[in-house]
Amino acid sequence: MPTDRPPEEFDLAAGFETDLESEPADERVYRVSLQLYDPAGVSAIAERASCAPDTARRHLERLADIGVVEAVSESPLTYARNESYFEWRRRNRLEKQSQTELRDRLAELTTREAAFRERFDAESPAAVDAVDHADYDDLDDIWLALSEWHTVREQIERLEAVRRDRDSDPSVEENAA
Repeated sequence: MPTDRPPEEFDLAAGFETDLESEPADERVYRVSLQLYDPAGVSAIAERASCAPDTARRHLERLADIGVVEAVSESPLTYARNESYFEWRRRNRLEKQSQTELRDRLAELTTREAAFRERFDAESPAAVDAVDHADYDDLDDIWLALSEWHTVREQIERLEAVRRDRDSDPSVEENAA
């Protein structure tokens, strides 16, 4: 039955915090670690993960051992997510796809990349001055499009690297079918 009341506001951050609070400490530290794009100290991570600093330190050491995070400094001890680990995971997932799936995805991405080149009349997002392509009100949209273009180019490079590796190792295709 329809109501006349407006829908309640959706608060993604509040939902994430509620979900996070119900998880065990190791999961909370792991999830906070995934967001460590800038180095953070153990106490700050513990606070964000709602646990004691010693608990956070123990879990961070484990995450550093498996490569999810890396210690950036020792005094004070700070950690950041290990981008090499996440790149390895992305490539590992792609390696499980068939040659046809990789080719189809690459075709889709190169079509999108070509559309960006045509839209901005440039060879790369770095060659575009956003101000030249937007009124002041549209500037955020242009920056968003340039960011998406940059992401598309990264995905193309990653796919190409996986295809090159696969071509040099014929046993990989047998496992990826």
